[in-house]
Amino acid sequence: MQEKIIYKEFKRKRLDHYLPLIYENYSRSYFQKLNNRQKIFVNSKVILSSYKLKYGDTITIDFKNDDNVSKTIPEKMRLDIIYEDNDIIIINKQPYTVICPCYGHLSGTLLNALIWHANNEYTPYLVHRLDKNTSGTIIFAKNTKSRINISKQFQNRSVEKIYYTAVSGTVIEDKGIIEAPLGRSPQNRKIISVNSSAKKMAITEFQTIKRKHDYTLLKVKIITGRTHQIRSHMKYINHPIIGDQQYGGPNMIEKKQYKRQVLHSYSITFMHPSTLKTMKFTAKLPNDIKELFNETKIND
Repeated sequence: MQEKIIYKEFKRKRLDHYLPLIYENYSRSYFQKLNNRQKIFVNSKVILSSYKLKYGDTITIDFKNDDNVSKTIPEKMRLDIIYEDNDIIIINKQPYTVICPCYGHLSGTLLNALIWHANNEYTPYLVHRLDKNTSGTIIFAKNTKSRINISKQFQNRSVEKIYYTAVSGTVIEDKGIIEAPLGRSPQNRKIISVNSSAKKMAITEFQTIKRKHDYTLLKVKIITGRTHQIRSHMKYINHPIIGDQQYGGPNMIEKKQYKRQVLHSYSITFMHPSTLKTMKFTAKLPNDIKELFNETKIND
């Protein structure tokens, strides 16, 4: 699949800086790798990632097989399918599951399982991501048309995503909005943080659902879709997610160990790519949240 963009900004911006602004679910390094494979053209020419765009430049991106679907080995694995039709499939992703093959995780991923499930009838396409240890709703497209449509909905911020998370400490506010820019930490490039060099504004809304001892259950809505946004913003307000040791969260609560960040993508609302009807799908709460708060369901 190819997609063209006409660059209309007056400020001269590097190609590899500009593309992640347009496609928020993809990183700068992703586009650098795509460019190295000669999958990105400016005015029909292969150029360096450092190329500074000019007004009127035409950018062409070849996304074909960008997730290495053709090289992914089918694997028979259990899938918790929430919904499926000819255009999309919605999965309740389990904790500790990697989305697609990458360094150190060449098998056992959600994409491996989906290719097995597809049985050569369609190609599953990734349109957004969840961290390995984050559970809950995730969409895969089953054809190019659906992939383009849903990807653009994410780019336009018209997809509503609701999360539930357990954070350390007692959150005093019943509701709140966090508006703080995010960027790579100068001290640790694997961490996304609010720091002096951060430039991408991120907005997170939260609502306190239940307070218990020294931890709190929050309902979270992300307005922007930055990498590690909820994890970083929770650390920023001094309420890191339980189990998220990378961002300073405790891994022991009431003598029980939590090996993953207790973060769950509860619901996702978007427009169906063919029917154009608004659809909402939810994923039941995982056991770690149920156990922490004695909750079996959420009143949405």
